[in-house]
Amino acid sequence: MDIKSFKPRQTVYIVGDARRPRDKFSAVKAEVAKVGRKYVTISGRWGERFREAHNRDMPYLIEETEYGSPRLLFPSEDAVREYQEREELKEWVRVAAGWDKIGRYTLEQLRAVKKILEG
Repeated sequence: MDIKSFKPRQTVYIVGDARRPRDKFSAVKAEVAKVGRKYVTISGRWGERFREAHNRDMPYLIEETEYGSPRLLFPSEDAVREYQEREELKEWVRVAAGWDKIGRYTLEQLRAVKKILEG
């Protein structure tokens, strides 16, 4: 996600709170106060800042923090839903392809998975 994709006064969504792991996908509405060269600052008394992720293909910005788990800043509710679905699918694939389950798949199924993953 590029910082230039955000505009002042835009409604954005913040995801993540290390204190409540059960609510890891709950989103809180916020408003962009300022868009700078390095950071997007949201409105509020603390003026939290978010920067680009190292992998710019990610659909979010990462909170600049000195301790704790950084939160994620999304430009829309749709982006939050897509992120949640992607994370849930990643977990499903991890479990489905676990060492204790991999032997259950047929050769044809494994070939099909390989073809999909190789693109």
